[in-house]
Amino acid sequence: MATFKPVFPYVKSDGTSRVIIQMLHKRKKKQIKTEIYLTPEDLTRSGKIKSEAIKDDVEALVRHYRDAVRALGVAAERLDADQLFERLTNYSEDSIDFISYTRSIAEGFKSENRTGMYRNYNAAVNSFVDYLNRDTIDINEITSKLLYDYATFLKHSDVRGRKHAIRKTGTRALSLYSGIFKAVINRAKREFNDEDHGIIKVYVSPFSKFKIPSEAPTKKRALSPTQIRLIRDISIPEIAKRACLARDCFMLSFYMCGINSADLYELPPVLDGRITYKRKKTRTRRKDEAEISIKVEPEAMEILQRYSIKGIPNYDKRYSSPDNFNQAINKGLKQVGDMIGIPDLTFYAARHSWATIAVNHCGIDRHVVHRALNHVDTAMKITDIYVKEDWSAIDRANRKLILYINNS
Repeated sequence: MATFKPVFPYVKSDGTSRVIIQMLHKRKKKQIKTEIYLTPEDLTRSGKIKSEAIKDDVEALVRHYRDAVRALGVAAERLDADQLFERLTNYSEDSIDFISYTRSIAEGFKSENRTGMYRNYNAAVNSFVDYLNRDTIDINEITSKLLYDYATFLKHSDVRGRKHAIRKTGTRALSLYSGIFKAVINRAKREFNDEDHGIIKVYVSPFSKFKIPSEAPTKKRALSPTQIRLIRDISIPEIAKRACLARDCFMLSFYMCGINSADLYELPPVLDGRITYKRKKTRTRRKDEAEISIKVEPEAMEILQRYSIKGIPNYDKRYSSPDNFNQAINKGLKQVGDMIGIPDLTFYAARHSWATIAVNHCGIDRHVVHRALNHVDTAMKITDIYVKEDWSAIDRANRKLILYINNS
């Protein structure tokens, strides 16, 4: 039976050493190179690895090769050292490129029209390519040490001189991107590993040591009733079409329980005084397809009729996608905010404001607000199976909120 042990016999000019897995089979030694490198600080005076994270990564590699030989069974004894080495390191057959695999997942999201997931996966893999400075990496090279080094890179990343623009930095990027990488590795294990038959193509478990950091709390974007009225009542010159559109879309979202811009872009026609739609962000992840029905209040109808009975998306036919539409609104809201003294005004503030004013100023039950925002209450999932949907509580809450804004 072949044996394996880690060695690091060569020291590079920069003081680092590459970990080698030494295989001994039928009295012949072969060296399997790894992508784990040690610095002098990683070693004790006696030359042993002192980093627990690196130890775990090295031990995982050794276990992988032992398991691979065990899976070969008696066939391993028929192979000489060169043949066994070739079998264990045959990347053309067994290697899974992490970069191309992640991109393929991203393309799958794109084909499903899940543009948010597509953008996040694409941004994550692009930033990883920038860190690696190469376009391929075997999935089994994704060790906890590599992730810790990547985290350091991400905290200090600068878009200048990089192949791809890094759209997010700090804890937001680190939390989002490492969460994506964990999902990719777990998906690859489900897809490529067959534990019942001893086939383990993805053997790394870097997240057993590397902990995904918590994201910094999101800054609250809720506005006061007074600020909502300032946005509603602002007088904007007709020539400033983008600012006019932004104001109207913001108020339309507020009058429709905080509808997102992506759903506003695809808004269906008004039927029997209501607009029923399936929330784009979560429709593919929920059994009810995230459907919600909103009563169109007079204030909302007035805005809709200003553009089209089918809704805002047909405005001047200038916006070819939900992303372009959202960008235009937020640029216009920046102008609106500058006019009335609300810095960094964004479209999403309408959703936050609706929820906050509903609870804090109108005394509306949080469960009703939860449903109006079209969120899933995990504690009520079983009950919801038996309860027929009734939108009247949301209708009453929305009307109460609009009256509060109008009369206070």
